[in-house]
Amino acid sequence: MNIFVTGINYKKTPLEIREKLSFTKEEHATVLGELKKHDSVDECVLLSTCNRTEVYVYSHSNFFNGEIVEKCLCDLKGLDIFEYKKYFYFYSSTKAVKHLFKVASGLDSMVLGEDQILGQVKTACELAMEAGASGSILNGLFREAVTAAKKVKTYTGISKNSLSVASLAVKLLSDYFGGNLEDKTALIIGTGKIGRIALKNLLSKGIGMVYVCNRTHGKADVIAEGLPNVKAVNYDDRYNVINKCDIVISSTTSPHYTITRDMLEKSLTDVIQRAFIDLAVPRDIDVSIKDMPNTGYFNMDDLKLTVERNIDFRMLEVSRADEIIDQSVFEFQKWYDFREVLPVVKEIQRYTGELLDRKIQQTVAKLKTASSEDVETVKASIINIVKSILNTFVFNVRKCASKEEMEIYFKCLDNIIKNEQLEVK
Repeated sequence: MNIFVTGINYKKTPLEIREKLSFTKEEHATVLGELKKHDSVDECVLLSTCNRTEVYVYSHSNFFNGEIVEKCLCDLKGLDIFEYKKYFYFYSSTKAVKHLFKVASGLDSMVLGEDQILGQVKTACELAMEAGASGSILNGLFREAVTAAKKVKTYTGISKNSLSVASLAVKLLSDYFGGNLEDKTALIIGTGKIGRIALKNLLSKGIGMVYVCNRTHGKADVIAEGLPNVKAVNYDDRYNVINKCDIVISSTTSPHYTITRDMLEKSLTDVIQRAFIDLAVPRDIDVSIKDMPNTGYFNMDDLKLTVERNIDFRMLEVSRADEIIDQSVFEFQKWYDFREVLPVVKEIQRYTGELLDRKIQQTVAKLKTASSEDVETVKASIINIVKSILNTFVFNVRKCASKEEMEIYFKCLDNIIKNEQLEVK
């Protein structure tokens, strides 16, 4: 299969590198457009999340060079390819397919079995389609990845009581403050999915008060509505609010810091122990605040330690999930291989249709006493029988035959058709 993936992820690439190679939704079209300028890139999809940046490519070439993707991503971000090359990985054929299926299923996530990645995979494909960068191959690949992920979540327990980055952050905070958050006050900056999950988990821990803010104030109002311990505040007032908070969680898509050290130092007057959690990539919070007194600072990479301390029964489900993934990869391989013989299948269908028309005309000519309604019934019956036989044959060849057997079967049929046509002439 001429399917390839080039990328970086949290496993061997630190946060300070990942954020430099992170792309917003608005940047997808630009990245994909640049990649499509290369003759060897027929289709491409960009997947960019907090923990990974990956480009999936379908190429007519059997020997696609992943350095094309590496250079394109680095050039767009103004980075030296030779400095960042060591962080990239490259998979091809079934390894690339299996990698995507595992990613979509949450098997390759920092938080095993997390659900958010599936939505991100869907969005990546949708953005590529909107940009005109993906076609039948990658659309089919991502469709099957989503199907495989749903099977994993349905038939294994890997996503039961699944954790998320936000819920892990709240657990980290609970440990940081000795297990009790009831007398604490928090500010959540950003009201996206991660921010909402963080709010839910803080409230479940019985936190005293939570302030929420967003660059779009109306979104914060909607989230805070009806919750007695939650209040929406203006984004511009965030530093004043931080002064009375023990906890600050920030998760936005802003290209700039939501909290800088100099502004924070100017705003704080109350001396209390504070914890700042940065769940954004690129980072929202100036990392230098960790050097301020009475300040704890944690980001996405710090959560990896929490994950390692909280490996549970879901690890036992990984082998079952792998079996589902392997079967899904096998089925996709069948679909992919079948596409290569589609021209012959269409020729068989065309030839069968022409032959069928002649035979039907001969049969109908003998039905001199039949009504027009009976004639149409006979026609429909013959057509349905032949189509059923042909579809059953094609389906079973696709399902049971290897690629080599499939090619042989359809080549033989193609030769038979060509010989028949020569005899007719």
